[in-house]
Amino acid sequence: MPIRNTNRVSELIRHQGRRYPVAVVEARVREVVDVAECAAVQLRTPGGATRSVAFVRTVSGRALTVESLTGLPVDDVVTVSCLPLDDRGAVDYTTLRQAALVDAQRLAELEAGWRESHGLGESVVLYGESYDYGSPLARRAYAASPPAPGEAGEERIPGAVPAVPAYVQGPPLLPVPGDARTLTDTLYRAARSGNGQGCHFVDSAGTEVFLPYAGLLERAERVSAFLRGDGVVPGDRILVLAAGHEEFAVALWGALLAGATAVPVTPSADYRERRAEAESLRRIWTTANEPRVLASPALVEAVRPLLDGGALLSLAEAEACSDAAVAVDVDPESPALILFTSG
Repeated sequence: MPIRNTNRVSELIRHQGRRYPVAVVEARVREVVDVAECAAVQLRTPGGATRSVAFVRTVSGRALTVESLTGLPVDDVVTVSCLPLDDRGAVDYTTLRQAALVDAQRLAELEAGWRESHGLGESVVLYGESYDYGSPLARRAYAASPPAPGEAGEERIPGAVPAVPAYVQGPPLLPVPGDARTLTDTLYRAARSGNGQGCHFVDSAGTEVFLPYAGLLERAERVSAFLRGDGVVPGDRILVLAAGHEEFAVALWGALLAGATAVPVTPSADYRERRAEAESLRRIWTTANEPRVLASPALVEAVRPLLDGGALLSLAEAEACSDAAVAVDVDPESPALILFTSG
């Protein structure tokens, strides 16, 4: 969603002898294809030149060149991953005016002198900035531009350059072969890594149980096979009720491996005595369109009177399933969890 700025002090952009309101420049730049957001400022390069600069965020993530803004009152364009915001949520123009900007003509002069002094016929100079939002940066050879008028009195850390947005360079990131696309991919990868890592479960008495990822996958696959045998298909919802953390992890991952969307619910210690918790469970189950309930054995009987006509499945029975595990192709865009909270 494009950032809209209100109640901002009117400013002017100077370009080729004319003055343009900042809001007008920004509006015209936002009309350019692929531009999602824009903030325009007037900067001075280290060489003293005045430049009108458009900081833009693009929809595609690709960096724009000033040629993309032909006909607009803009000397330079800087593509950023985000525009800085102040504590009121408006664009922080002060930070943008402190951005270091390369004086292309001065850089070319320095390159020519260096090339001549070293007797080279050709050369390439690469220029880069380091950015870290919110903290000062150590001064480099390419010093930041002088403070804008009215900013000289601001407190500065000696020898530091104000941080500015990160540049976006090149096309969007491409998928890495073998990288996890879904939550279930992460469990498969962890289980097959062979590094012996896993989950540590600690109960209320302080007793610790270690479950390697390979063991978690094995148990979850049995649960998944059981659910698939019961007719669960990708996109179905499974309400998960577990008496302990270890059982919860197995049930949750079993539902995810089956391609289902898990609806985890914290069980009550006593549904008969705690009627509010009983009603909460019934309301969640109804709101979730009365899905199958995968529960610890003791909880199956406890909730049976509350969920009239519900399909109640025992986690112990699911873990005893001997059917072969079948990997389900999970859509990365499909929801993994539906969380009902008390607030």
